[in-house]
Amino acid sequence: MRPEMTNDKPYICMRCGRAFSKDDMEVLMGIRCPYCNYRIIMKARSPAAKRILSV
Repeated sequence: MRPEMTNDKPYICMRCGRAFSKDDMEVLMGIRCPYCNYRIIMKARSPAAKRILSV
């Protein structure tokens, strides 16, 4: 699963796969998915890769 990062929904639940924002997550106590109440979430990554120059 390679989720796309959006500015308004930076978190993704690992169980149900839904994206949500930090404001949605604050409805429940602690860090949980507001849809399925699962505790394992991940921060979505941006689709662009970073280039770093070597020395």
